[in-house]
Amino acid sequence: MTFICAEIGVNWRNLNEADEMIREAAAAGADAVKFQAYTSAEGPFAVGSPLYNIILDETAVRYLYWRCRAAGVELMVTPMYSAAVPMLDPYVKRWKIRYKDRENEAILGPCRATGKPMLISGKNLCCQPEYPPKEWPIPSDFNKTIGYSCHIPSIEVPIEVTNGYNHVQFLEVHVKRDHYPDNYCPIDNAVSITMSELAELCRRLNP
Repeated sequence: MTFICAEIGVNWRNLNEADEMIREAAAAGADAVKFQAYTSAEGPFAVGSPLYNIILDETAVRYLYWRCRAAGVELMVTPMYSAAVPMLDPYVKRWKIRYKDRENEAILGPCRATGKPMLISGKNLCCQPEYPPKEWPIPSDFNKTIGYSCHIPSIEVPIEVTNGYNHVQFLEVHVKRDHYPDNYCPIDNAVSITMSELAELCRRLNP
């Protein structure tokens, strides 16, 4: 069995939609959903940006935790600044560190101190850091990792990689809803699969 994490990430506009996406991902067969904890101090997340409107504080994290509990999936949240680690610690079972922070001890150190498992993109988790993704040959050291963080908006590549390498324990894919209003496009649209595609991915990897 492969542990499948549905990265909701920043493809949500309010907590009600986040809750709906949690339930959709759970119904599709995901084991966990993941969000991102960042601050407005980081350039793309400043006041006035769409990302600013979905900054997570502890109240929002607690809400997401209980919605995940109700849906039967694990909550994962990537800490993107050091103070996020103690905020998230009561609510997560493991840490997922983004590629950009793979050497950032200001985040890695506090995460390590909790004693919880750590999934680090670019270290023990194979990752494509490009947005949108470029053509990606499987790296020679892929068998030294425990999983794959996929940014390709297709289910065929993660299925091929997971089925072709028996060591893949963890798979992360970005997800979006099946339908949106004509005047809206989710922020990570270029790297995301739909919930229907997620359901097919889960069916084929964990029948």
